Amino acid sequence: MSDSGPTITITRGKRPEQADPKPSASSARSPSSGWGLLPGPGAVVSGLVRGARAAWWAGLGVVGAVQDAGTQVFDALVEEGRSWERARRERTEAMSRRVQRMTDEPKVVQAVEERVQADVNDILRRVGVPSRDDLEELRERVDALGARIEALARSIEEADS
Repeated sequence: MSDSGPTITITRGKRPEQADPKPSASSARSPSSGWGLLPGPGAVVSGLVRGARAAWWAGLGVVGAVQDAGTQVFDALVEEGRSWERARRERTEAMSRRVQRMTDEPKVVQAVEERVQADVNDILRRVGVPSRDDLEELRERVDALGARIEALARSIEEADS
């Protein structure tokens, strides 16, 4: 599609060149009207009929022009939609290929896993949940305290005996 957008051209309803109308018998001044300046009833009716016919043709011209313009606009929109879809599909496929290449590399996958684990640990630490390392350290300290308590208990039993 061009940069200027759709072009609409009206080909129907062009006005033909009109010569000066010849006065008809009914449009001539009627001596019976008594006024001498006013057209007779036949001329008025004839003028109204011509005006109504011209309005009818103008209406038909509008319908035809709108129909043609609507078709042109619709065709332009269809082409624009095709172009947009094609470009979108190409971008999506390119991104998919990049992601596929990245996930095929084991170092990238390992780095992502480590980053996710670090982020999860950071979030847990913020809300007060101890990390796996904190729990392991606490377990070792409890075991050490338990061993000291048992050693003290043995020494007290030996002292009492």
